[in-house]
Amino acid sequence: MYLHDPTGITVNRFGGDGIMDLLALLLRRLDAVLVVPGGPTVLRRDEDRALLPAALRDEWPVVVARTGAEIDRAVRGGHGARQGAF
Repeated sequence: MYLHDPTGITVNRFGGDGIMDLLALLLRRLDAVLVVPGGPTVLRRDEDRALLPAALRDEWPVVVARTGAEIDRAVRGGHGARQGAF
């Protein structure tokens, strides 16, 4: 895990139920979104879609996922998270 300026955290090679649950908790507590390079942008609430920059909203898949399992499915391209622009 790498901490960037006050607005960014980078996590490399993450996976597993415990890590994904921790990631879900982090997203909730920080009121953050998960941007997966080459993959989806993961939101906690569909209402947050309008707050995304156009490049993220229009050019990449946007998925609503709240739990570690939902985030895992979204990142791996599976179903189960509420999908937006897939």
